[in-house]
Amino acid sequence: MKKPPKGPNPMEVRPLNKQWARELVSHSSKVYQLKQMVKRAQDGRTHPEIRPSTIFVVMLFFFLFRLCSMEELDRNLKKGRFRKLIPDNERMPTSHDVVRQALLKWDLDSHRANHERFIAKFKQNKGPWQGTIDGWRVAAIDGVEMFCSKSRCCDECLTRQLKTGETEYFHRAVFAQKVGGDPRIIYETELLMKKDGSEKAEGETAASERLIKNMAERYGVLADVWTLDALYARAPIIHAALDHHQHVVVRMKEERRIIMQDAKGLFDSRPPDIAWLEKDKSGNTVTVQAWDEDELTSWRQVRIPFRMIKMVRTTERTVIVGGNKQQQTDVLERWVGTTMDSGAAGTETVSRIAAARWDIENMGFHDLKTYWHMDHPFVHHPTAIEAVLGFLVLAVNLFYAFLFGHLHHFRQWRIPISEVVEEIKEQVRWQPMLLLPLIWDDS
Repeated sequence: MKKPPKGPNPMEVRPLNKQWARELVSHSSKVYQLKQMVKRAQDGRTHPEIRPSTIFVVMLFFFLFRLCSMEELDRNLKKGRFRKLIPDNERMPTSHDVVRQALLKWDLDSHRANHERFIAKFKQNKGPWQGTIDGWRVAAIDGVEMFCSKSRCCDECLTRQLKTGETEYFHRAVFAQKVGGDPRIIYETELLMKKDGSEKAEGETAASERLIKNMAERYGVLADVWTLDALYARAPIIHAALDHHQHVVVRMKEERRIIMQDAKGLFDSRPPDIAWLEKDKSGNTVTVQAWDEDELTSWRQVRIPFRMIKMVRTTERTVIVGGNKQQQTDVLERWVGTTMDSGAAGTETVSRIAAARWDIENMGFHDLKTYWHMDHPFVHHPTAIEAVLGFLVLAVNLFYAFLFGHLHHFRQWRIPISEVVEEIKEQVRWQPMLLLPLIWDDS
């Protein structure tokens, strides 16, 4: 008689654990020192009636509950959604106005300290080694516009002129995120600043260089390889990575580059160096043919020889046209450049690392804007924007560290994350669980 297979049945939906809210808070406290984060909270208000630690807990759970606006915060405060998170002897905010005033004067250094301690603990727990790509720790850098407006602005707003003659105000940032496997932790963010005192933004490349440098100084090496879009195919970014003992894998698009012309001349004169089969996310068969050349020196701005890879991906898919199934063949050509030599990483490995860049788009920015409401300007003020972004990143990181670092087989059980959030919201409000000792330090 055969033994039953170990592990979860991927086709079975696991019933919700009625202790998930307590487990989330307990995990955040025991592993990532949530109590110390609460205790460390500070803002610049004079003799506030409602302590910064209370504001911290409300804003953290505001994002853990995935609430979408300050008006929704008002409604949840009136419903008592946060009452069991705050000790009875502490005053609660009655509206978002109090929270707003605190965010306008929030101590950003305390935010930075909390984030740094989270990342340091994540690194200590070998988190960056979860979901490696053929043994390489991979992270992505990309830029995102958080929100824009034609009417509201602040001193740090970036501007652009529309074809209609109107001025649009916006904020933009670059993010560094772990990719390739769960948990996809946000390692760092850098807001784009005005350039030379003008209204124009500095380039994403300048912000990315600063991000790579700051991460290395604060945390050491979290990633062995940066996977980047074509916008970041710039020598200063490549050198910033090399200076901190990291590699880059970057998409190449500009055919005018001499190095691409040289590689094309070599590749056109020979058959593919390697070919393999893949499956795309829809289960379609993809045939990949690749040409790979090490030690190219014609990118003179880059101080080391560069490796160029050309991939032709042929996908066979079934489409329905007029109610009838038809076979369709799609051919896509991609170019990738990398500082990794072929002895350290094969062509297929570099291809997988390059493809992992899409994680920051699909599982990063799309997730943050659609479900965590990053595209909403909760409080449009320079300090408040950084404070809100800090709360958002901390909530996302604590939540995903809990889901994928504490709950085993979460992906396999196929439980919608939105359902987990709703269950936690209801547990916090109604169930008699002792959360306060896990959040507040009585010492």
